[in-house]
Amino acid sequence: MGTFQQFLDSQKLSPAVLLRRSRQLEAHTEEDRVLKRKRSTRRRDKEQQQKPYAELGLGKPRSGRGLSEQQLNAAREDKPLSPRVRSKLVRAVNALLTKAGATAVDAKALFGDVPARVGPTVKKAAS
Repeated sequence: MGTFQQFLDSQKLSPAVLLRRSRQLEAHTEEDRVLKRKRSTRRRDKEQQQKPYAELGLGKPRSGRGLSEQQLNAAREDKPLSPRVRSKLVRAVNALLTKAGATAVDAKALFGDVPARVGPTVKKAAS
């Protein structure tokens, strides 16, 4: 049993509830749709292409995709996960903990010494 699974057991968090909460947190809202449209317009506009998104007040929209069951199972087995998946897990767990009145935790408390998965793009950039 991995570190993440032990944490879920100690906090009495159900994997099904965790998946559902992640799906709710990552779902697109109307605000996200507006941001995507504005960012797309900025990429097409020659004058605005020189300005960064932050200067135009355009934040990043949500991904629209919650955790999958395979990703959650990999976390429970202490397999390396990408930083994006790890952050989704931390957000979902913290949402459940704060709703229950507990304090939020960081990734180190959830995953212990399990390293983040390094993809081919990071290796390519390093060489």
